Amino acid sequence: MPLELASLIGLAATLLAFGYTVPQFRKLRRTTSAAGVSVAALACSSISNLAWTTYGVIERDVWVALPAAVSIPATLGALVLAWRRGGSRDRLWLPVLWTGVVGAAGLSALWVGPGPATVVLGCSVALLVTPAALTAWRSHDVAAIAVSGWVMLIVDAGFAGAYGVLAGVEANVIYAAVATLGSIAILVRVGLPAHVHARLVRLPAPAGSTDELSLVA
Repeated sequence: MPLELASLIGLAATLLAFGYTVPQFRKLRRTTSAAGVSVAALACSSISNLAWTTYGVIERDVWVALPAAVSIPATLGALVLAWRRGGSRDRLWLPVLWTGVVGAAGLSALWVGPGPATVVLGCSVALLVTPAALTAWRSHDVAAIAVSGWVMLIVDAGFAGAYGVLAGVEANVIYAAVATLGSIAILVRVGLPAHVHARLVRLPAPAGSTDELSLVA
């Protein structure tokens, strides 16, 4: 494995991992609304970042642990702001379930090896992008979604996947595929004109409160 190249890619992934979490946090700080932002997605993302950090430390791979570790502060900050500013609280059972799944996968490594943990961590980003995408597509208003964060997540996924291939970290490769597909789904929704979205997805007229989704402009 070309160690220098892997280290450069790992460093780039770390910088991007930090970068894609900041826009949503900053946007929520600037606005009084969390329109289109999913509290469940941000909570699941925070849990996943903690799990990835732990996994990287156990595997003694700094470029697995560090990208997740630097993502924690801004993601937690965005979670708190989204909760306070009326972000969608649908599917709040997901973070609870996800905590149980991550814990079970980690414990299972003691008996069956790292296979389950690898799959769970690789798919962990789905717990961010899936509720975020569902909330976005079910929302009339997606003004609080930070587009630049999702774009950076796609780029980050590319670097994470490349590092996974070079360093033999299969969880990174799975993560890259899931993160890319989910981010594209959210960006398509944000870029969709309101009248087109209204024809594709029939929703009840918006009430006085904002309904759903999440990440980053």
